[in-house]
Amino acid sequence: MNPRNRIDMKRHSFLPIMALAILATIAGCKPQIEGELGEPVDKRAGFLGTWELSAFSQQDLNNPVKETRDLSALYIQEGITPMRMTFNGDDSYSIEQEMGRAYFGEGGMWAFDDPAFPTFLLLMGASDTLQYNLGTTVRPYDDQMAIEYRRTCGEGGALVETVIYTFTFNRIPQ
Repeated sequence: MNPRNRIDMKRHSFLPIMALAILATIAGCKPQIEGELGEPVDKRAGFLGTWELSAFSQQDLNNPVKETRDLSALYIQEGITPMRMTFNGDDSYSIEQEMGRAYFGEGGMWAFDDPAFPTFLLLMGASDTLQYNLGTTVRPYDDQMAIEYRRTCGEGGALVETVIYTFTFNRIPQ
C-alpha cells in the first residue's frame, strides 16, 4: 500500500473519532437538576365548576386524510346559550342544553377511571353509565378542557373506532 494512502486512511478515521469525543464532552456538561417538583395537581379539583361549550368537531377515522371538521354550529348559535356542564364537589353533575344531541345524559354522578391518572370521565345517570376520553388533564387554573366521544363499530373484541367527536369547553368564572 502506498504510504500516502495510509496517511489519508488515518486522517479519515481520525475525524469520526474526534467528532464523537466532542459530542460526548458536550453531552456530559448537562446542568444538575435541583429543587423539587412539588405536590401533584388535584385533577378532580380541576374539573369542578361550570363549563360552556366553545367548539365541537368530528374526525372520521375511516377517511384516509383523517380530516377534522368543525361542526360547532350544531351546538353553538347566536342568541342561544351554548351547552353548559357543571361538575360539583359532591360528585354530581348537571347539564344545561338547548340545542344539539344530548351526548352527556341528563345529569347524575361523575368520576374518573383513575383519580391519580385519569384517562376516562365516567358520567353515571339513572339508567346508564357513559364513558368519555379526556382530551386534556384539567388543572384548577386551566380555563379549557376537551372531552372526546369515540364511536365504535363491531361487537365484542372486534370493536373498531370510526369517529371521534371532540367537545371543547371553556371554564365560566365563578
